[in-house]
Formats: sequence, C-alpha cells, structure tokens
Amino acid sequence: MSRELLSAVRGSGVGLVIGLGFGLLTLGTIGFDRMYLFEGLLLLCCSVFGGVLFGSLIGASGAFRRDTPVLEHSPAKTSFSAA
Repeated sequence: MSRELLSAVRGSGVGLVIGLGFGLLTLGTIGFDRMYLFEGLLLLCCSVFGGVLFGSLIGASGAFRRDTPVLEHSPAKTSFSAA
C-alpha cells in the first residue's frame, strides 16, 4: 500500500472512534426518552460516517505526516561515469 492510502486508513480508524464517541455523547445529552431506536441509531451512524470521512481526509492530506530525513549521497559515490 502507498503511504497516502495507509495514512487515509489510519485516519479513518481514528475518525471512527471519534465519531462513535461523539455520537454516544450526543445521545447521552439528548436522552433516549424523546426519540425512537431508529432515530438514535441514525444519529449514531451519521456521526460515525462523518468521523470516518473527516479522518480519511485529514489522513490523506498528510496534515499529521512525519517526514523522514533524506540521506544525502556524495556525487563521487553515486557517479557511474567512466573516466
């Protein structure tokens, strides 16, 4: 897998956890006595879906990517010219 795809998958996983937590906290704030089970599940699924989309967008854009330093080679070692 490419780095961008792997970052998007990792971001989706983090977004899934954040969306699930946000949905559960929203349901806890609203309360279950004012809604049906379908409405509660719909709210939870929408928050998870939004978290996954946002996490994959952040992961794919590389906002939290750590760049590894590139090693510099001297021209004498990489030159293939026959002198």
